[in-house]
Formats: sequence, structure tokens, C-alpha cells
Amino acid sequence: MIVKKFSLLDYAVFVGLLIASSFIGIFFAYRSRASASHFLTGNRKLTIFPVTLSLVASFMSTNTLLGVPAEVFQVGTQYVLQSCSITLIIFIAANVFLPVYYDLKIVSVNEYLRKRFDSKYVKMAGSIGFLVATMPYMAVVLYGPATALSSGENSTPLFIESLTPLSIPTSILVVGVICTFYTSIGGIKAVIWTDVLQCILMFLGVAIVITQGLIEIGGFKRAFEILEEGGRFKLLNYEFNIYHHDNMWNVLMGSLVSWGACYCVSQTQVQRYCSMKSELFARKYCCRLQATLYYNLPGLVLLAVMAIMSGVVIYGKYHDCDPVTLGLIKRHDQLVPYFVMDTLSQYPGLPGLFVACVFSGSLSTLSSGFNALATVTWEDICKDQLHWAHHDDHRSLKAVRLLAFGYGLIAIGMSFGVGSLGTVMQASMSLFGSMNGPLFGLFSISILCRFVNKKGALIGFLCGLTASLTISMGAIFYPRPHISLPTTIDNCNAEIQDYYANNSIAISKTSEHFLSSYDPEGIGRLFHISYLIMSTVGFITTVVIGIIVSLCTDGWNESKKLDHRLLSPLVRGISFKSINQNNVDDFGNQNEQEFKERKLTSFELGSVAKQTKMLS
Repeated sequence: MIVKKFSLLDYAVFVGLLIASSFIGIFFAYRSRASASHFLTGNRKLTIFPVTLSLVASFMSTNTLLGVPAEVFQVGTQYVLQSCSITLIIFIAANVFLPVYYDLKIVSVNEYLRKRFDSKYVKMAGSIGFLVATMPYMAVVLYGPATALSSGENSTPLFIESLTPLSIPTSILVVGVICTFYTSIGGIKAVIWTDVLQCILMFLGVAIVITQGLIEIGGFKRAFEILEEGGRFKLLNYEFNIYHHDNMWNVLMGSLVSWGACYCVSQTQVQRYCSMKSELFARKYCCRLQATLYYNLPGLVLLAVMAIMSGVVIYGKYHDCDPVTLGLIKRHDQLVPYFVMDTLSQYPGLPGLFVACVFSGSLSTLSSGFNALATVTWEDICKDQLHWAHHDDHRSLKAVRLLAFGYGLIAIGMSFGVGSLGTVMQASMSLFGSMNGPLFGLFSISILCRFVNKKGALIGFLCGLTASLTISMGAIFYPRPHISLPTTIDNCNAEIQDYYANNSIAISKTSEHFLSSYDPEGIGRLFHISYLIMSTVGFITTVVIGIIVSLCTDGWNESKKLDHRLLSPLVRGISFKSINQNNVDDFGNQNEQEFKERKLTSFELGSVAKQTKMLS
């Protein structure tokens, strides 16, 4: 029998690192007792270093650490192309969206929609969209470490204990309660500074897996030879098929919209931008605000590539003795923890460090998400409805913390249903993408298209939401089969071979669980598109319908009344060409004087200078 469990040293390392993370959180929670504003924005006094690492940690969570290696094992390395999408989105976020949000000094990103359209309905649509999009994502993030920490309910005598003797439900409760307690007492400073430690742990954990994997299989060259022999070395698969995960078009389109939603319109990330030092970045050093995003880019790309590389070495280790096919583990999400216990249990303490790595990935995203959910709920829904909210800071702080605690409990409840949605990566991108695609479309046309009015924005968003949710819900109630390229069990060790020599029926059953390719028929042609492009469907629908409806409802004339500060600096000059030429001089002089009086940021001052020069 092969039974490997956590040692006492592993538990000590794991608990010690969690205590260190919790201490940072509790320290800043104590410092943020002053007001709800301090809890949510840190009084806008955060600096580049912690915000940069926090941006890396927040969306490179358990979905990356466990989900990406599982995708590589099943369908190959095509997912590496997301690095191109990440790079493009960082430039878009820094130059198109960030200047507007920071200049307006908003706490909730949906406040931009109210200012842009002077409509509480559009703002409420954005708020509810974010809440509904983020809650399922939090459930997936919570489910990820539960998979890593659980024993996995399996009756096979040869089963290698995943990491701890906990079942998946017990793990969800333990991890969920700890995360909920921590995040409900901390503020944005606690979240960001704890992210710094957790980001370091994530890099360290993945590096350990890659190093041990290369030792096991004989180096980089052998790893890629095995990958190519198994048909998984894919970089430029030009075949266009909306039902497959392994072509470059779906990866690029899907990741572009998904990362765009994360970095351009997600409250979780925007709240970090708007929590940085106001005076420092609003004037002399405004470029450093954008630099925070650029500094974050190498970390994002590096961690994404490392996660893919961990999938490469794990496939190299198990390509000819697949533990999923054998039934040693039930899900591909458990491949990484299985590998850790199979190869690293001989080094006491390293499995504990890996669990801390996985837990840190989950904790960083959960804490950020709960804080953002509480912020949107408080600022967009509750604050204006409570007469005491604007003058009783102590009471407001309690209310915000209670909201964060409540969202933690909801996430725990929802996480029990994640297991039926495919791998962690597929579940997160399908649920998160079906809501965030339309949100990204709504904000994109609002900030880039002057003529888009509230009717077009609201109708476009609702249509995009309907389209993407229909496909997403259909995929849940009419699930597609799990796809995985072939593996073998030809070179398992003697003990495994002896066990299965007398249990051929068990092998045949587990071998039939996965298809190597899939071409849907009937209703599957609608519901079984690749999880990668679910967000793209909602985005395109929102943009196209939003623009058409706006043009059909007098959007051009309404646009003349729009404050140009609500548009991206990149399109302000273009947009003002539509103004009557007779008013050009008055427009330039009036706005330049207004900016001087308000001492606005160099984003706006630079934009006005360019506009005045162009129009004169």
C-alpha cells in the first residue's frame, strides 16, 4: 500500500505560515478601526510596492495553481498564449481606464456609471452584475484549496492521501470559516499587505513543484519531448472551433475579455488603484500610478508561465501512469497535490509549504473579493438608504465588516456545488466570464464611445447578460463531457501493476470517463461552446447592441452635453471634434481655466493641452 500523509513538521510549517499571514491582517485590522472609509480605501495612502504584489496575487489564485496544470495535462500548452492577452490588457487598463477612475476619486467603480449616464438604473445594473459575477468566482476559489487539502473520497487501497485526512466538505468549512473571519475584520490595507506575503508563497510553492518535477523526469529537454510525444505541445493551433479549448483563437479571445474585465472594470482591482497616495500620484508623479500596473505585468506573466510549466512536468511524470485513469484520484484538479505527496513527502516540511502556497492563493483572492463585494454593496446600495451612514463612522465600519462576513458565509454555501462544473479553471472562467464579459462591454462603450447613451448602455448590457447566462446555465444543467487527450498506464510501478492485474474491470471503467475530442450535436451546439469564450459572447453582444441602440435613440445629440472627464484621455480629443466648431475656442479656454482652479491631475491637464492645440 502507498499511504503518505502530512507529517508533524508539515503541519507546523503550514500553521506557522498561516499565523504569519493572519498576524499581518490583524495588525492592519487594528489600524483601520477609525472609519469605513479607512477600511475600504486605506485613506488613499498605499504605495507602489504592496499594491503591485497585491495585483499579482489577487487573480493568480488557486485557479492558477491547480487549474492551469490540470488544463495542460488534459489538452496541452495552448493556454500560454494568455500571456499575450495579459500584456495587452495591462496597457489598456493603464492608459484607457485607470486615468478616469483615479481622476474621479471614486470608491465604487459603478459610481462611474452614475456619473457617466446620470442614471441610478445603469449604476444599479453594474453593481448587481458585479455582485452576481463575483460570488460564484469566490465559491470556485474556496473550492480549490478544499480539493488540495482533502483526502479525496476514494476506496482504492493504493490511494495516496491527497494532503490531509479532511474530506472536501470538511475542508471547505475549515478554509471558508478561517478566510471569512480574517477578511471580515481586516480592511484594504490588511488585504494588500497580506497579499505581499502570499504572493511570495505562491511563487515559492510553484517553483518547488517545477524543480522536483524536472529532477524526476530528467530536465527541460526530456519534459518537452514527452509533451510533444503526447500531442500536448501546442503554441499556434490555428484551427478555429468554438467548441475546443486548444486553439489559439479561443484562448486569445477568451483571455483578452476575461483579463480585461479583471483589470479594467473589476472593483477588486480598481479599488487598489484608487487606494494609492492621492497627492503623490495626482500631480508630479502621476506616471507612477500607471507604472504600478506595468511593474505588475512581469509577475503576472511569470506566475502564469510557471503554472503552465508545473503542468508540463506533472504530465512528464504521469503520462504513462495516469493517476486519474487508475482511479487513485478523482479529478485532474488533484494532480498537483497528488504529485507533491508522491514526490516531496520524503522532505518533511515541503508538503506543508505547498499547502500554505495553495491556501495563500485562495486567501488573497477571497480577502480581496469579500472586501470588494462589501464595498460595492455599501457604497452603491446601502449607504444612501441609511440616514446615519454619512456621519456615524463607527456604525458604518461595523456594517461593512458584517457585509464581508455575510459574503463569506454565502461563498461557503455556494462552493459545495462547484465540483459538478468541470475543473477549477473551467468552472471559474465559465461562471466569472458569463457575467464579467457583459460588464467589460458596458464599461468599454461607456468610456470609449461618446455617443453611447443610457438606453443603449442598459439594453446592450441586459442583452449581453442574457446571452452569456443562457449559455452558462445551459452548460451547468446540460454538462458537456470532460475532455482529455489520451494517457496510458503502461509503465506504472510494480505494486500498482500487481493490483490492477486482477482488477481489469476497474481499469476499463475509469478509462471511459474522458473523451479525447468532442463535436456537439443538437442543443449541445448552443450550450457546449468552449468555456474560454463564454465571456466573449457577452462582451460582443453588449458592445454591438449598445452602440446600435444608442445611435437609434439620438445618442449623437445627447453626447454634446457630456463632461469630457468621463471619457478616456485617449479619445477625448477625437470625441470633441463632434462639437460645433463655433464653440471650439470657448470650450478650450473655459475648460483650461476650470482645470487650473481645481488643480486637477496631469492626466487631465495633458489631455486639455492636446485638445486645445488640436482645436485651435
